[in-house]
Order: sequence, then structure tokens, then C-alpha cells
Amino acid sequence: MSTYLIVVQAPAYRVRDGVFATEGAFGEHLRMLRDRLAPRFTQVLFAAPQLPRESYEAQKENLAHIDEAAERIEFVPLHPQDRGKLGFWTKDARDAWRRLRSAVERAEVVHSGLADDLWRPTMLFANVAAKAARRPLLFFVDIDFRNDTEMFKETGVWSGKTYWLNKLVYDPAKLAQVHLAPYYADLVLLKSGRMVREVGRGKEHVRNFFDTAHSAGQVIDDEALQARVTRLKDTDRPLRLVFFGRFVEYKGLDRTVRAVATARQRTGRDIRLELIGRGEERPRLEALVAQLDLRDAVTFRDPLPYGPELFAAVRESDVQIATPLVEDTPRAAFDAMAQGMPIVAFGIRYYRDLEEQSGAVRTADWPDPDALADAIADLDRDRDRLAQMARAGVRFARENTQEVWLERRVRWTLELLDRA
Repeated sequence: MSTYLIVVQAPAYRVRDGVFATEGAFGEHLRMLRDRLAPRFTQVLFAAPQLPRESYEAQKENLAHIDEAAERIEFVPLHPQDRGKLGFWTKDARDAWRRLRSAVERAEVVHSGLADDLWRPTMLFANVAAKAARRPLLFFVDIDFRNDTEMFKETGVWSGKTYWLNKLVYDPAKLAQVHLAPYYADLVLLKSGRMVREVGRGKEHVRNFFDTAHSAGQVIDDEALQARVTRLKDTDRPLRLVFFGRFVEYKGLDRTVRAVATARQRTGRDIRLELIGRGEERPRLEALVAQLDLRDAVTFRDPLPYGPELFAAVRESDVQIATPLVEDTPRAAFDAMAQGMPIVAFGIRYYRDLEEQSGAVRTADWPDPDALADAIADLDRDRDRLAQMARAGVRFARENTQEVWLERRVRWTLELLDRA
């Protein structure tokens, strides 16, 4: 039995013997990865932190449940996700290292990456174990984090103490891992063209990638796209914006709400917003909606399982909106384009790159909600442009499905093994 080991920091939950649960889209990704790796690999080992029971109970309806024996995907729990820093080192570190070493010994190749949780560095454990066991190592970085510290400072999210701790300690430790990776990892995949150029410096095994979740069968068909385009061009309809994801501080959702309020005030138009998801920011967002007298314009919806139910809800809106306070690489951007949905967003690097590559994104100055309000108003006035963006987004989504990128990654992995 040939085994592929993937180590991540996103948690999973052991439901019972032989069954575990993980985030819905990621569960589908594991299944598709297993299928693409066959017949060269017959099993996937999945090592990750253990989700707390209460978190599992709160979201279990939206998680993917995987039968390990039937689906040939085995979960290796590393430590409780909510374990504190001291608790990890006194209670979990030794067992996590032992489990990872055992998993690496069983594997033919190790898929790991950047240890950005420096207090619980299980990704670093995996990288060290892979090299010690002489296993080929795939090193992934799924976000260009290099400007995050300055962005958090500018937006006032971090205190001065946190800023300097990150600038002087955490950032150098993470950057050292990234810059050393081309010298010890066998394949380095960076979710940023700029990072590939600046870190890889022409090395053939350092490559860019998109980590998309949508499949070819989930992209809107031509008939439904034409219906969306017709609807987008109808200026008598309100412009409906949507966000779907986690309600957490770095998503900047308060600025989303303020941008919509300003756009409505400046244009006098009926511009609406739906927020789909859950998170600790929801009470604050609800209070802001009430304060700005937007109860009739802003609605909240609980999270939906990834797939047809979510996509049907998203298609009720016209434009996806994103206001991240730091660099972000949400798969939801591709999910939106796959449903024929243009995007209006703060101009972080990721969205500026998508704007240039896809033609489906309109960016505004980061992190200014007034500038975003102007962009929303411009799109509301120019419905023909919205229609063009919708078509461009669908083309780009079809070119960058999960199947396309998994095929590339698997091909690169097999080529690596053939050379070994």
C-alpha cells in the first residue's frame, strides 16, 4: 500500500472509531486528491489538530464526514486545537512528534508547508521528520503574508506590543522557513506569483498555484449564465451584494457594511447586502447594521454546506464583496466566479492579481470603505460592465477548477518521484 501524507493546521474531529469530520470543501478536496493520486497511491493519511467537541456540534451539519476504511483516508489527530501554548509543550508536543514520525515512516511522500503557528509548530515537525526519513517533501504556502504586520498596524487591529513582537520575532521565523524551503524541499508551491519570483529566483521546483475548491460540474452552465447576464443588466432591480465565509475580524466586515451604507447614501439606489456565515463578529455587525439604519438592506444567513445549497444561495445575489484587512486568498473568490458573479474588493495583492488575470474583479483602495462605495456605485451604473465581468469570471473559473489544479499538482508530484 502506497501512502500520501498531508499535514495541515486546519482542524478535524474524530466522530467515532473509523469516522472523522472536516470542513466541507476540504473534505471534498481530500476525496478528489485521493482519486487523482490513484493508482500510484492507494491511501491518504491526513494529520491535523483535533477540533473541540463543542465546535464540532455547532457546525457538524456543514462538515464532510469521512469513513476511513471505505474512503481510504485516515485521520491522524495531532493535538487539541484549543490547547494553549504551555499546554501544547507539556502535554502534546511529544505525542504529536511521535505520531508525525510514525505517519512519515508509513508515507512515500509528505505534503506539508509553512509552520505559521510557532507555538504549536506541527508543520515544522512534519518537515523535519520528512527530511530525517529521506521522504520527498512538498512545501506549500497558501498566502503571501509578508506585509500582514504592517497592514494590521495601519488598520489598528494590533497593539504596539503585538506589532513589534511580530515584526522582530514571528515574521523573521516564518520568512526564514519560506526562504530556506527551496533548498530543502523537493517541490515548493506558493500561492503568489510575486512570492515565486522573489523567493524562487528562477528555480524550476518553485511554482505558483491556485488552491481552488470548485469542480467543473459546479460551474454555471451557459443557459443559466445568460439568464444571470440578463438580470445583471436590469437597472430596475436592486444591486445585491454578498459575502460568504467566516465572520472574523481580519475579514473587515464592518467596512463591508459601511461601504454599502455609503454607496446607498451617495447614489440613492437600492443596494443590498447579504452576509452568509458565522463567527464572533456577528453581534458587532448586527449592532452596526442597526446603528446605520440598514435593517431593511442587510440580511444575515447561517452558513450553508459547501456545494449546491451554498451555490444556490449565492446566485440570489449579483456581486461578491470582500474587504480583507490583511492579505487573504479565499477560495470563495473562485466559487463566486464559477457562479457568474463579479467581485468588488479591497485591492490587496491577491485581488489585484485576480483583477489583472480574470477580468472579473474591480478593486478599490485598501482599506478605504469610501473608495469601495465608489466602486460599488460605478458597477451599479455600468451594468454592461457587470455583465462582461460575469462572463469573464466564468471563463476563468472553468480554466482553474479544482480538477485542473489537482492534475497539475499530482503530475508534478509523480514527476518528482520518478526522478528520485
